[in-house]
Amino acid sequence: MLDPQVTTAAICGAGFAVTSIGLLAQTRSKRALAARCTGLEKQHETDSAHLAALEAEARHFAEKTMPAMVDVLARGHRGVPVPGLSQEHLAGTVIDQAHQAVTRLLREAVAVTRDQIGRTARSSVRDIIDEAQTGLQRCQMRVIEEMERHPDGTAYHQSLMNFDHLVTQSLHTLQRMRILTGSWPGLQRADCTIHEIVESARGRISDYLRVNYTYEQRTGETYLEGRVVEPVTVALTELLSNATAFSDGKVFVEVQAFQTAYCIVVDDGGLNMNPFQRESAARQLGQREVLDVTTVQDTNQLGFAVIGRLAGEYGFSADVTSTSPYGGVRAVLRIPLDLFGRGPSHEEIEADRQAATARAGHMPLPAEAAAAAGAADATPAQPTTSGGLPRRRRRAPAAPAPAPSSQPAPADDPDVFSASFAQLGQTIHDTENTPEGDHLHD
Repeated sequence: MLDPQVTTAAICGAGFAVTSIGLLAQTRSKRALAARCTGLEKQHETDSAHLAALEAEARHFAEKTMPAMVDVLARGHRGVPVPGLSQEHLAGTVIDQAHQAVTRLLREAVAVTRDQIGRTARSSVRDIIDEAQTGLQRCQMRVIEEMERHPDGTAYHQSLMNFDHLVTQSLHTLQRMRILTGSWPGLQRADCTIHEIVESARGRISDYLRVNYTYEQRTGETYLEGRVVEPVTVALTELLSNATAFSDGKVFVEVQAFQTAYCIVVDDGGLNMNPFQRESAARQLGQREVLDVTTVQDTNQLGFAVIGRLAGEYGFSADVTSTSPYGGVRAVLRIPLDLFGRGPSHEEIEADRQAATARAGHMPLPAEAAAAAGAADATPAQPTTSGGLPRRRRRAPAAPAPAPSSQPAPADDPDVFSASFAQLGQTIHDTENTPEGDHLHD
């Protein structure tokens, strides 16, 4: 028989052991649960911090990055910094990739919208300009015809010249707009001398009497190829207009001949440009793109953009970064020698002169002059384009005379200038040729 005390002790010992084991297991379980809870709390804190970082980055993108991008892309503000991620450790994450995708879409949307608006606006402007320019050219021809029927020096003749000057300025305004919209100047001219180009540009500005052109036969009688006559004239007009607008005194023009080019130099004594203005001018003069109508801020400061567009299209250049001897701006229009032509021959000049005399006096031409005029008017065989249009041939530049012979600058008397300008206008109109196909296939 078992001893009751032994049995009781054994039972109590077994119970204590079982209880101890249970307590030990429970303790371990509690410790594991506590550790797990601690891990979950830490994970929760980490997740909360990560979520807060994502929220902060999203707010930074919406409040900082996107407004800066709109300023740069849509409003055209220069120098505005576009901030990236505010937290570098998020680089390469999903949110970074999402932000980059939104940025690309925004750039594409602005570019597509701007391009569509620009093309539509430019097309509409060109259509309006074509009609207005044609009407003004017809009006100018009527004015010149009326001037020819009345003697010089009369008040009526002077009023007609003043009206012609206003029409010429209006035509120039239309030209500069159609150039900025991607079109050509709308006028094809025959070969002209630099002297005629300077006087033509001078006659297109309001303060033409303030322009003092130093004429030299060596440079003034050099012929520029007809294809670039009107573009160079328009560019020079812009330089003269800018010089007279920002100065009060005389504006001096001279032409200098070099081994590779001719330079038309315009000096004024007005206010010089600061570094920011010079940088802006250089950027516009080097701009070859068509006008972005969606970013134009000041339509009164488009002259340099006009010159830049023409320079890139026709091969000359312009610079306004120098200071003139009079303290103002020195503008230089550089025309390479390969843009110069030979001009009309002596026979053509004589034939034109006699033809003009005969038209004025309504008299028949002499036999020799008629033959010369017929030879001048005859169209020689020349290569054609695939569409059957004549292709213009570039002529070599005329060599300047060996000895420079200077002549006094033209008088600044208004009547003298108006008479010479009217004569120059008649010469230009006699040599104008406006078919657009000839221009497109140069």
